[in-house]
Amino acid sequence: MKSGASDPFANDDEEAEESGTDAASESPTSESGNASSDEPLELPYIYRRDKVKDERPDVHQLFVRSETDESARDAERDLEKLLGEDVYRLDAREAIYLAGMRHLDEAADVLREWGYDR
Repeated sequence: MKSGASDPFANDDEEAEESGTDAASESPTSESGNASSDEPLELPYIYRRDKVKDERPDVHQLFVRSETDESARDAERDLEKLLGEDVYRLDAREAIYLAGMRHLDEAADVLREWGYDR
């Protein structure tokens, strides 16, 4: 059948295809509601690395006393309990190190216990 006045549904398929094409061309915009969809999604550190030492070019060698070593091991186990999953020792130690840097007043208290600031 020829398209025209005698076929009232002739243009429906074409319109459906066009509207489908329009919808498909508009859908790549941000479906998740993020305003900056052009930026690549960055995975959390533990998921984007292949090895525990990836993205860690610097070495901070740390000599500690026996009681500090015992406390560090206890803290690592406590972190695993808090998170409910295994944590690499290197990750736990860096997290503890960073937490100390975020709470310098508490680090200063430890140094005062050792005799600083008298």
